[in-house]
Amino acid sequence: MEDRHNTQVTDVNSKDGESSARLSPALTAALLFLTGAVVYYWSRPETTNPFNYFEYLADAILHGRLNIEGAPFYFEELVKSGGKSYLIYPPMPAVLLLPFVAIGGISTNQLFLSFLLGGLNISLVYLTFRRLTDDSELPVWMAVLLGFGTIHWYTASIGSAWYLAQIASFFFLMLAVYFAVARPAPLASGLALGASYLSRLTTILAFPFFAVMLYGQSGRAGIFRRLRPVLIFSAGTAAFVLVNFLYNYIRFGSPFDVAYTLHTISAAKERVSPWFDQGLFSLSYVKYHLYAFLLEPPYFMDKWPYVVPSMTGLSVLITTPAFLLIPFAGVRRRLALASWAAIIPTAFLIFIKSGTGWTQFGYRYALDFYPFLLILTFLGTGGRLRWYHKALIVLSVIVNIWGVLFINKFGWYKLY
Repeated sequence: MEDRHNTQVTDVNSKDGESSARLSPALTAALLFLTGAVVYYWSRPETTNPFNYFEYLADAILHGRLNIEGAPFYFEELVKSGGKSYLIYPPMPAVLLLPFVAIGGISTNQLFLSFLLGGLNISLVYLTFRRLTDDSELPVWMAVLLGFGTIHWYTASIGSAWYLAQIASFFFLMLAVYFAVARPAPLASGLALGASYLSRLTTILAFPFFAVMLYGQSGRAGIFRRLRPVLIFSAGTAAFVLVNFLYNYIRFGSPFDVAYTLHTISAAKERVSPWFDQGLFSLSYVKYHLYAFLLEPPYFMDKWPYVVPSMTGLSVLITTPAFLLIPFAGVRRRLALASWAAIIPTAFLIFIKSGTGWTQFGYRYALDFYPFLLILTFLGTGGRLRWYHKALIVLSVIVNIWGVLFINKFGWYKLY
């Protein structure tokens, strides 16, 4: 796999030639990371982020506890147990914040972690697809697509608790994909999926992707030997599942994620909102999610600026027209089949959950399966970029420039 990337080197036996072959992808990845982090920083909202739940949890962990103390009055997403307040979300973003909070305390701005992880996500996409194609341009364009042509840009620029969790989850999920298909290492891949799960619980349902891709990866005969990479992967993921069980048991006396059921949304909202009136999960919610994900248009006005983002959702085909390439990926190839095996169960669980994720640009819950949408988009190009592929990616970037600037810099959007 490595040899095909050395074609630009005139003397592969020379020390300088080998160094150049190694450094070129690394430098490209570094530039993509730096560009992404700077753009996300520059395009951040002008207002401060008041929803820094994970900074409080990181501070609690540093003080040897899991309960939140001294939280602002508007922190609604806490639950009471044993007279103490706990965050309903899994803890991985807080774990990532530990060194920042250890140095700067709760006054640390968690947005900077979001910018850094966002930049790393762009680099990871590049490094992953670089090892899946001989086309030197395609991995760069795929990285640009993720970084600036999807809602990943807006999400990384916000950095509040919900958005940070999704950026962190994407990072670990993409890392798991990298170690499954680009540089196979089943244990590292399993650990990465587990870390993604401890950021966003829904991503555990991406497991079928890894089972399909890792089965038989060793090339050895015999059912056990073919299953061995999957079992090693599963052990890595299981370690984080056990950590989550322990995290819940210490807080609530149950290993399961009961925080979401303990958390009560205001009775008034339950009565008037169709997004919550059937409890935490219901098939009746599917239509709202599908509308926000696939059909919801922007808001049109008869005066300047004429068209603005709707903060309740926006069709993925509007926010990222390049995803129109997905149907061309088909289902016959193993990588495509594995991607759909991750998307379908993850999307189903999201679609039956109360609430569609607003406020948001686009449909942010889909980030839980965006790595697999990117894979299908990559496959949809046929492995080689053509002018219309580039045009779709450029159009995707333009749409996201519109969304990020209108919301973050100009305050032009329709809230409801």
